[in-house]
Amino acid sequence: MAQASNSKMTFVAVLALAQGILAVLRSLHWFDIGSDLMERGILLLPAIAMFVYARGAFVAAIALLYVLFAFGEFAGRTWGRSCGAVAAILNLLLVVGAVLEGEDIPRAALWAVVPVIILWQVFSRAQGRAAHARAAS
Repeated sequence: MAQASNSKMTFVAVLALAQGILAVLRSLHWFDIGSDLMERGILLLPAIAMFVYARGAFVAAIALLYVLFAFGEFAGRTWGRSCGAVAAILNLLLVVGAVLEGEDIPRAALWAVVPVIILWQVFSRAQGRAAHARAAS
């Protein structure tokens, strides 16, 4: 059973790393869009570019949280689960926001698969530890 749990943890950590890499690429795309907007116009488009840069920075921060989660899982650190839960929740909020802004649901759902798996992993491990602690006492 420990081997299955360990391989499941490794799979989820690799998924988190992949999501983090894809999020970095997505944030670079947001920065590219912001740079294009910054070069145009005098007042309005550069102001919009600042919001685009902020969104890119937000996505980059989520990518960092995914990498921290993966590192924490590989290293056996308990703080890694917190990073994963925060990254997954923020990522899901971005997906919901994208759908509300008119993004196609199937395309947006692709960005929601890994966060749902991570939340499942984080909360199932927390629930398992709580049940183990109750049984031990």
